[in-house]
Amino acid sequence: MTILRKPKLVIIFFAFTSLSLNLISSFASLNEIPYGDHCATVVPESNSKIYRGLHPFAYSHTGYYHTDGDTANSPNRNSSFDHQQVQDSIEFHTRNFGATDVQGLFKLGATLRVEKASIFYYVGNSSSSQPQYPGGYRTRSNPANRRKSVNFRLNGFWSESSGKLCMVGYGHSYSKQGTLLHYPAVLKLYNVMNSTSVTSLISGTLESLINSSDKIKDPEYFNPISILMLPRMNYQYTLVSNNSNDNSSSVGSDDHDPPSSLHLERFCSLLSTVVLKYEFDLKYSSQCISANNCTPLAVSDHLPHLLSFKDIQCTEYNRRLRVLVEFADSSNNWYQRPFNPNTNLVAEGSWDAKNHQIHFAACQFFEAATDSFNNSQVGDCSTRLSMRFPAIWTIANTRSVVGHIWTNKSKTESGYFETITFETRESEAGRVLVPGPKYEYTKIDQVTKLCPKKKTAANDQKTNMYPSPFSYDMRFDMSAKSSEGQGAWGNSDPLSVGNQFYEQYLSSTQYSKSIGDEKYFLAPLSSSPMMSDSYNRSNPTNISYRINIQLLERSAGKWGNTKQTKEMRISAEGIYDAIEGSLCMIGCRNVGFNSNQQTTKDSVDCEILVNFQFPPTNQNSNSTDSIKVSIESTRKRSDPLHFERLDLSSVADYLIEEERSIWRMDMEITLVLISTTLACVFVALQLFHVKKHPDVLPSVSILMLLILTLGYMIPLMLNFDAMFTHNTNHQDVFLGSGGWLEVNEVLVRVITMVAFLLQFRLLQLTWSARSANGKQKELWNVEKKALPVYAIGVLAAIALQMNSSHKGHTILGALKSYAGLVLDGFLLPQILLNMVCKSKEKALSVSFYIGTTLVRVLPHAYDLYRTHNSVHHQLNESYIYASPVADFYSTSWDVIIPIGCLLFSVIIFLQQKFGGRCFLPQKLRELGSYEKVPTTSEAELPN
Repeated sequence: MTILRKPKLVIIFFAFTSLSLNLISSFASLNEIPYGDHCATVVPESNSKIYRGLHPFAYSHTGYYHTDGDTANSPNRNSSFDHQQVQDSIEFHTRNFGATDVQGLFKLGATLRVEKASIFYYVGNSSSSQPQYPGGYRTRSNPANRRKSVNFRLNGFWSESSGKLCMVGYGHSYSKQGTLLHYPAVLKLYNVMNSTSVTSLISGTLESLINSSDKIKDPEYFNPISILMLPRMNYQYTLVSNNSNDNSSSVGSDDHDPPSSLHLERFCSLLSTVVLKYEFDLKYSSQCISANNCTPLAVSDHLPHLLSFKDIQCTEYNRRLRVLVEFADSSNNWYQRPFNPNTNLVAEGSWDAKNHQIHFAACQFFEAATDSFNNSQVGDCSTRLSMRFPAIWTIANTRSVVGHIWTNKSKTESGYFETITFETRESEAGRVLVPGPKYEYTKIDQVTKLCPKKKTAANDQKTNMYPSPFSYDMRFDMSAKSSEGQGAWGNSDPLSVGNQFYEQYLSSTQYSKSIGDEKYFLAPLSSSPMMSDSYNRSNPTNISYRINIQLLERSAGKWGNTKQTKEMRISAEGIYDAIEGSLCMIGCRNVGFNSNQQTTKDSVDCEILVNFQFPPTNQNSNSTDSIKVSIESTRKRSDPLHFERLDLSSVADYLIEEERSIWRMDMEITLVLISTTLACVFVALQLFHVKKHPDVLPSVSILMLLILTLGYMIPLMLNFDAMFTHNTNHQDVFLGSGGWLEVNEVLVRVITMVAFLLQFRLLQLTWSARSANGKQKELWNVEKKALPVYAIGVLAAIALQMNSSHKGHTILGALKSYAGLVLDGFLLPQILLNMVCKSKEKALSVSFYIGTTLVRVLPHAYDLYRTHNSVHHQLNESYIYASPVADFYSTSWDVIIPIGCLLFSVIIFLQQKFGGRCFLPQKLRELGSYEKVPTTSEAELPN
């Protein structure tokens, strides 16, 4: 019975059941493929029997494939579609395993998962000699062309002595038209040995069993697939030690690495989240111009730019791993590169517990043709790699991972290459990927000499307040032009503040500011001892930065002026003086490039002076409102590394936000005053209306007046303390680091009180008029019929909140939003009363229902304006008028609600002119109604 209460679960259950039954019936109807017809010459079959014990296929085996016509490795692929290629990977998983009557012959069932299903999709009606594959024709926006896979369910035999495996079965997938396709296939694998090592490779083919002469007509045909797998069966590490505490690794040592490297607590998990997730920049010797003697790849005509690692196997207990080491020219952020043996090495790695490093021994792939993996071999294991995680960061090294690649061959041997350095990519520099490093300042003495501390007047120290070095205001974007007119733009981000990393501090603490003692306290969210310090602005603070600048240079050419963009990345460190708001730093940049613009590892320019001048955060200051940045070279003009001074600026975010928030709150206070004053005027006009026409009072909806009265009374009750206590006569709104803004709300509350009293007087007069004529109970019973509508609305609001994915939404917030919606539709009870009573009485003055409607519509119009004119909200702002936090203040609601309010006003106008049911069909107009309500004169009303 529980599932029947959840229709979605019922639908999913029946859909899944139907699909499963269709697949089972479809599989059952397939003809069994005779094993002997296709595999007898490879691995003969035999009768199976129960096998007791562990089998070598207990692990899943991963690998790669290639097929003719596929966009992944085809020489004729269209380069314009390169960004759509995906990694062509496969996975072999054993379902069952058993022995046979023949010693060393085993029967098994397995699933072969082919990750890229596009090779099996036949377009149809093609006149070409080869089937077309959607991989070369698919569009980026078509969701049907997303990465898919095909699963082959196979059965066959494996010979332990020969290392051959042969299996037959079907693959299953859906065509573009939704038809279930079955691919009869035979899988043949070679070198499937019971014991494997780094040089072991499994190769083979997956072929269609459909006659090749019918392949153009048959959509279930596919081209032969060449397979290469890296086995995991009883793998033996032969190039590295099997003991994690054995420091005498046979792979050799790296003399380039200093001993300061972080200890890894969790070996495999850290490798999967850091080493295998990121790519690394390669840096070559400055003598490396071509691939000759500069790369470990057997086949390479250029120098790759990037290095990445792909996991094969990792064991935590002895800290050993197997990886593919891939060399590439471009990043794979947007697509997975196809596997190419000529750009990969297969490596074993071990953890050096003494030096806290990972050492690798890597081997090359040989005989790896571009059209087949069948003859691929692994050999020449002379390449060595080391990887460490620096425990100490400096201005010259802000990378989480660094390493070296070298060979144990001599310079006279074939295959020798110069040592290569790799490190975390430039775009990831400054990110703490491995926890635990410390930053060491090495240029502070030089900064002190270049930027002596200025004497600041005592009054300036008291009046001017500057950002805390821990605040968000220390990172900013900037733009300007150089003294030669070059355009420049970029960004500046703190790396460390004191002995703490900036990003780690922001993620683990909350920032608070104390005005009284002029200290910036760290309010930790955790009990970390490093976050328990406090910062005093009277003491200069060491700080380091990452600065990225794009330079737009214009030069005159043969065909006119040309533009060229150059990038300058600077690591800087220095001293921040919060008394003056000044930051002086020494910067370093990498200027090592060979003639092919390939990054080298032996040239750094650290003769750069960087100055930041922050504006005061307090609004009363007369200083400039922008951050001034200057970057200049301290070298002589004749030096080839000298560059012209760059003067950049950035408007401080906190000042922009402060000005915007002050203007907004002033405007909102004004709108509150205007709307509340207008509400008083419109209620007063209604009071004059009922005084002039007392006979209409019983026709006014009590429920409508009650809603309007509560709309003024509840906010006054919630702010009762603010009305009559001396310490809350002003609403203090904290504007981040921009200062304090005092907003006086007493006048607003007084006008709201006046509006409440006028509305309450109108309610009292209407109630008294109904009581006097004896129809109060009868009319109230009519109005009570509208209460279930509001109750349903409450339940709907709560249900929407519970189904909302927004974590900040609460039930109380949903009820507040719904209360606002009820106020917006205040005319609904009057419309229902007029309909039931067929009333044509002009119970409401035009000024009242039109004017009050406009008062309710105005916040939505303002919210639309505010939404489209405020790009972002960086402060924890307090909204006085039309709070955007409420659910019913959104672009859609800001359109729907005003339209509904105006529609209600039009209905009231028509009812008071033509009758309460004038807008209903003729049949509904003739239904029973109440008699006209007797009226009472004004003189008869009680005082």
